[in-house]
Amino acid sequence: MLEDAEELRALGLISGEDVEQIKTRISASEYRKRVAAVHDMTGQEIKRMRNQYGLTQALLAYTLGMTVDSVSKWERGEIKPSGPALRILNTLAAKGPDAFAV
Repeated sequence: MLEDAEELRALGLISGEDVEQIKTRISASEYRKRVAAVHDMTGQEIKRMRNQYGLTQALLAYTLGMTVDSVSKWERGEIKPSGPALRILNTLAAKGPDAFAV
């Protein structure tokens, strides 16, 4: 597709800016393929994952930049994690707490 766009640009049928937009869209598409989708987690799944890694609610809250109250409410099913928190929970479940060590 990019080669076709370059040919069209060379023929003067589209602009260099159009080619750059196509490159950006291709890059974004390739990025989406590499990044895992965010999956919902139930309170039971969050608690199981937390226990698997030996984390207290306080340590999980610290890792997420959240409050202990929020973690507790997730585990009890009173509320659901927000998108950014869910992304971090998914990463933690897949890679473990060392993924956040610096």
